[in-house]
Amino acid sequence: MITDFRLKVFETVARRLNFTRAAEELFITQPAVTRHIKELERLLDARLFKREGRGIALTTEGSRLLAHSRRILKEYEALEEDLSSGRDAPISGELSLGASSTMSQYVLPPLLALFNRHYPGIRIQLKSGNTEEMEQAVQHEAVHLGIVEGTATRTDLHYQPFMEDEIILAGGTHAAAPREGLSLSQLSSLPLLMREPGSGTRRVVEEALKNHGINTSGLRVLMTLGNTESIKLYLAHSDACSFLSTLAVREELKRGDLKKIHVRQLEIRRSFHFATGHGDHSRINELFIKFCRNYYNKI
Repeated sequence: MITDFRLKVFETVARRLNFTRAAEELFITQPAVTRHIKELERLLDARLFKREGRGIALTTEGSRLLAHSRRILKEYEALEEDLSSGRDAPISGELSLGASSTMSQYVLPPLLALFNRHYPGIRIQLKSGNTEEMEQAVQHEAVHLGIVEGTATRTDLHYQPFMEDEIILAGGTHAAAPREGLSLSQLSSLPLLMREPGSGTRRVVEEALKNHGINTSGLRVLMTLGNTESIKLYLAHSDACSFLSTLAVREELKRGDLKKIHVRQLEIRRSFHFATGHGDHSRINELFIKFCRNYYNKI
């Protein structure tokens, strides 16, 4: 790949804020990372990092260089893609991907394995977090392509639709589940677990309930948990319920470990979107987006 390796080293250290982890990601030694950073500082006559507690942080000059570095590295990538687009050579490069929790845990793993089989020359880096964190990662160019859930809300990002999902009320074997289902008014008496603020799942649930005149502050929320797997394990050992993606609980529903609790007059659906910065037309991003859409149109 055409690039200025010193800028690549700097961008990696700035993103990871750790020399050791940057060295591991780049498959070079830590002294080599230090040497490249010192060389950049000498050439620019500027200090790029400073000590902050037990870690490091960017200086003002470092932050300015980071913005330029990311633009320059993108240009290198675009140059290589443009020059190779007319050849029969295998596609190579880097897919820097950030995905919300549901996506990274329950949707992407088999898809990435298949994508890697088709395009072994593309190196994949996946970062996971809630929707808000991944939107911020795309905005700050910590990742180049995000997959987020819920309503496309940020005007500084470009969204493209991916796939649909349903959120259901789920409970373990001890949860109350009348055959005729629950009424909306009965929700306020249920012991509930909720995802953390910033979660796309929580945002969609709150919007859906608000449309029925229900505020989550009036619900009996036992606790908030930042991980769907933790919620599922809790449900299996209690009479609590939680709003969860069908993508996350399909295996538990099949085995009977969890059950769907019908709530009359309530249907919660959401869309997943690809999120990129405006003007980002990376060939590899577009290739992955097309691959994902084709994959889910066939199943």
